Amino acid sequence: MKRLVLAFLAVLLCILMLRADILWRVEGPGIKSPSYIFGTHHIAPVALLDSINGFDDALASVDAVYGEFDMAQMMAPATRQQLMAAAMAPQDSLLTAVLTPAQVDSLDIILKEYLGPMMSVQAFAAMKPAMVQTVLTMAMNQKFFPDFNPAEQLDGTIQQRASEAGKTVGALETLDDQIVALFGAPITKQAKELMEVVADDDKASESAHRLADAYIKGDLDAMWTLVNEEMDEETALRMIYNRNDNWVGIIAGRLESEPTMYVVGAGHLPGERGLIAQLRAKGFTVTPVK
Repeated sequence: MKRLVLAFLAVLLCILMLRADILWRVEGPGIKSPSYIFGTHHIAPVALLDSINGFDDALASVDAVYGEFDMAQMMAPATRQQLMAAAMAPQDSLLTAVLTPAQVDSLDIILKEYLGPMMSVQAFAAMKPAMVQTVLTMAMNQKFFPDFNPAEQLDGTIQQRASEAGKTVGALETLDDQIVALFGAPITKQAKELMEVVADDDKASESAHRLADAYIKGDLDAMWTLVNEEMDEETALRMIYNRNDNWVGIIAGRLESEPTMYVVGAGHLPGERGLIAQLRAKGFTVTPVK
């Protein structure tokens, strides 16, 4: 019965995705062949790609695919080592040092609930709170995408398909940029945000549910609302808007020279400082692929 339910959910997700406005065409003066922007959800199953109208044709028509980061490079030992080093907390800022004993107990309970009974705070003691929060929120999100395989993410799969087709694969950010976005907040702020998730995991889980639902429906307005609800100004600037500002310059500078599919988190598309609005403000025509 459980497998039947999961299979039904997967089919339902695919049907709903047919209406999703997460693939956008970018055209304008001087552009011979259009480029595309595809919004991903980092926990969504790869099978959803097969049901997105126009995706295969769009990918086939471009000469390059650019992601937030080159996922093949992410797998390189040196990159993984650098990323892991960035995720580790200073010796005077271990979880047991920045959290009270009561907070440690609460975190331990939530980790066991979402990651399994053998998990504990000790397994994450040396990591920055932002890393713990990332792992925890991914587990919360995964409840709403039961067919998600961590070894097959949308971003990496699209880049792999592009590489196999002989297309150029590039990145909008460096690893250092990614590290700043993920771990750039002060440790005290990271700890505060982690404990907000722990203190109200029902709310955090509901937010994950709303985000998954908005993504499935291609409801960019709902995604933008969630960004404004869930992130304070500093976090939104660091995670979303400053990065959008940097990316739009790169995208706009390449539109005339090389038709490209830009694959980024869907939360970067909507809003006044989203990629769609900023490209339109520069005179480009950005329309959903139907």
